[in-house]
Amino acid sequence: MKLINLIFVFSLFFLITACGGSGKKKTVSTDQKISLPETDLEKGAVLYRAKCMNCHMKSGKGIEKFYPPLAGSNYLSENLEEAIYMVKFGSNKPIKVNGVKYNSLMPASGLTDEELVLVFNYILNSWGNSYGSVTLDQVKAVKRK
Repeated sequence: MKLINLIFVFSLFFLITACGGSGKKKTVSTDQKISLPETDLEKGAVLYRAKCMNCHMKSGKGIEKFYPPLAGSNYLSENLEEAIYMVKFGSNKPIKVNGVKYNSLMPASGLTDEELVLVFNYILNSWGNSYGSVTLDQVKAVKRK
């Protein structure tokens, strides 16, 4: 009986490890009971470094009075659709983030809707942010005004 149990446990372990594949399966959970694949967050991080980091900095803290912070940003948590619009289409509209007014031009990112989902989900869940996630349908629904 012990041998059968040992064989069963070994077989179960083998199946679990063998079926895992080579991709990472680790997820990051947010306070909104969602989970995002780590690989998607990594892709979002790559896009952030390529398209956003020069202004908003590696730390997401921006440059006060010039480029708003993304880390701990009340604007992101309160105006997510407008933030998506700004990144998708660009904006020269002044905004107020964490009590500080910003007048800098936000150029259109040139990212596809799929890429916007990745970069926004990275931003929404980095630097201590836990603002949930966006879906492709939400990003596609943001149209030019």
